[in-house]
Amino acid sequence: MTDLNRIFLTGRLVADPDVKYTPSGAQVAQFRIAVNRSYRKKDSTEWIQESFFVTIVTWNKLAERVEKNFKKGDLVIVEGRLNIRSYEVEGVKKWATDITANNVSFLPRNKPNADVKENHEEVSGDSDIEVPFS
Repeated sequence: MTDLNRIFLTGRLVADPDVKYTPSGAQVAQFRIAVNRSYRKKDSTEWIQESFFVTIVTWNKLAERVEKNFKKGDLVIVEGRLNIRSYEVEGVKKWATDITANNVSFLPRNKPNADVKENHEEVSGDSDIEVPFS
């Protein structure tokens, strides 16, 4: 059986993408999205909405496209894979969880039935490169 590591998330950018370059020259754009979840309280009609924040990492051509086209507040859908890594800070082991994106697309803004420009550009990044955001 093949392992599966594929995630789809929708959310709004909480800040403009942060763009950096690795020593080898690869472009990396990182941003965070707020993902909302609604649920009804047990034995109640009250709905609760909570948000959590997810770090998204894009590489190379996708990073370039994200830098040029996306900004704080944009509603996006991200398709990618879960990435969990460890690193040390002053001898203390820490863990980071993020999504390495294979694709990022706009979703309609304030018009749920509006036509969305389709972007069929297939872009993938070399994600074996060390992330410069640690």
